[in-house]
Amino acid sequence: MSSHTNAPPSLLGFFSDVPARWTLRRCAAVGRGVRARGRIWVHGRGRVHIGDGVVLDGAHHPIELHALESGSEIWIGDGVHISGGASIEAVVSVRVGARSRIGSFSRLMDNHFHPLVGDRHFRPPSAPVVLGEDVDIGARAILLAGARVGDGATVRPGTVITRRVQVPEGGKARGLPAVLE
Repeated sequence: MSSHTNAPPSLLGFFSDVPARWTLRRCAAVGRGVRARGRIWVHGRGRVHIGDGVVLDGAHHPIELHALESGSEIWIGDGVHISGGASIEAVVSVRVGARSRIGSFSRLMDNHFHPLVGDRHFRPPSAPVVLGEDVDIGARAILLAGARVGDGATVRPGTVITRRVQVPEGGKARGLPAVLE
C-alpha cells in the first residue's frame, strides 16, 4: 500500500495536480485536474487563465501561451485539449470555449504584430479572437485578429480564418482564404 492512500481526498487531488501546476506556475489561474505534458511555454506580462480538466499535450512539440502586454488575457475553458506545437498569442484577448480541441501547430493570435508594408515597428490594432464551446480546430489552422468561431463549429486543417469570415454555430470552414462549407 502506498504511503499516501490514507490521506484525505482533497490532498490526493492536490498532489496529482502538482506537476501541471509547477509547469503552469506563470498562469494567473489554473483549474483542477489540468494535465500538462512536455514543454509548455507561458510568457509575457499578461494573464493566462486555464479552466478545469484542460489537457496541454506538449510531449513532442512545445505549446506557447503568450499574453504579451500587461492587459493581455488568454482564457482557456474547461475540458479544452491543446495539441503540441500550438501557439496562442494575445495582445488584448483570446478566448477558447469549453471542450474545444486545438490541433497541432495551430496558431491563434489577436494581432498581426506588424504591417506587411511600411513601418514594421508599428503594431496594428488588435481584435479579440473568440472560439465558442465544442469547437474543433484542425492541425496547422491559423486564426487571425478578429476571428470568431461559433459553438460546435469545425475549422479544417490548414484553414486561415480572418475577421472577414465568421464561422457560425455548427458551421464548417476550410481553405485559404477560408470559405464556409
